[in-house]
Amino acid sequence: MDKYKQSIYENYISTHNKTLYGENSLDKVRAYFPVQNRYYGPHLPKNKDAAILEIGCGDGGGVYWLHSLGYKNTQGIDYSGEQVDKGKSMGIPNLECADLNVYLSENKTQYDLIIAKDVIEHFTRDEVFDIMRLVCKNLKPGGHFMMQVPNGQGLFYSSVFYGDYTHEMAYTPNSVNQVILNTGFKSSRCYPTGPVPKGFVATIRYLLWMYKVATLRFWKMVETGSSKGIFTQNIIAVIEK
Repeated sequence: MDKYKQSIYENYISTHNKTLYGENSLDKVRAYFPVQNRYYGPHLPKNKDAAILEIGCGDGGGVYWLHSLGYKNTQGIDYSGEQVDKGKSMGIPNLECADLNVYLSENKTQYDLIIAKDVIEHFTRDEVFDIMRLVCKNLKPGGHFMMQVPNGQGLFYSSVFYGDYTHEMAYTPNSVNQVILNTGFKSSRCYPTGPVPKGFVATIRYLLWMYKVATLRFWKMVETGSSKGIFTQNIIAVIEK
């Protein structure tokens, strides 16, 4: 790992997350549940006993959300000891400080679902190929890998992609599919993020964004003959082994 990345990850809360979002708390984690329910909820296993691993779990907000839904067999790993310690201080269980490459190489358990939210973009193209192969090896047959990454097709993706000094790569549905088909997976589907209509103001934001998407599709059709595309800052890819 590059020295600058190691330094940043070791201080990820104090020099990045905290400057963007302030001090995290369980109240803030719970306030994000409606977004997680909308973005990720439809893609979770039906079996609440499913074995789930979140790589790059940060301070464990995703693990806490999954536990709240009854997925108690969920654990998270993160390279940043600072983030893992923060999660543990908030009382979030099943968090471990670990390098994902080492962990996935040595792990003997196979999972129903592995999640990587805002993680894969931190790695180079060569590194991603290795990680994807390891993820595939650690999944049960028919298991899924769900990742959120910056969307190179997104209208405002640059604020996400260039908002973290350690980012290496943005993705589109086509490039996601290209990677996964060369690393042992069977198929992928990509979904937008964007505003979640969970209140009056958020609903207005959602409706305005839907109008903007319609205009973007129109102009994309004019230029290319196809209106297909995802235009949010991030995309969520659900990948089947």
